[in-house]
Amino acid sequence: MESMAVAFPVKPGKAQEWRDRGREFRGARRNEYLAFRRRWRLTVNRLYFQHTPQGDLAVFYLEGHDLQRAFQYLRTAQDPFAAWLRQHTLDLFEAFDAQSLEDDEARDSTMRAVGP
Repeated sequence: MESMAVAFPVKPGKAQEWRDRGREFRGARRNEYLAFRRRWRLTVNRLYFQHTPQGDLAVFYLEGHDLQRAFQYLRTAQDPFAAWLRQHTLDLFEAFDAQSLEDDEARDSTMRAVGP
C-alpha cells in the first residue's frame, strides 16, 4: 500500500469553486467518483482546505495500491469523469499551470514559506 500527501495552491478567487466541486464529488458525481476509486484501488482519499497568509491550499491525502499508475491514467484518459477531473484540476490549482521557470521558482518559494 502506498500513501501520499500533497498541497496545491488554489488559484486566487477559486475557493468557493473548490467547495462547489467538492459537493459534486459527494453529490452529482458520487457514483463516478466511487467507481474511479474502486477501479484504481484508492482506499483512502481525504481532501482539506487550508487558508494561509500566503494563499489558500488544497491538501490531498491518498492511500492506494498503485498511485503512480492512477495518476498516469488521469493525465491521458478520455473517459468523461477523468476528463472532468483533469479540467477541474487545471481550473483550480496553480501547481499545474506554470508558464515559465520563474513561475515555478516563485511557487516553490511560496511553498517553502508555508513550510511544514
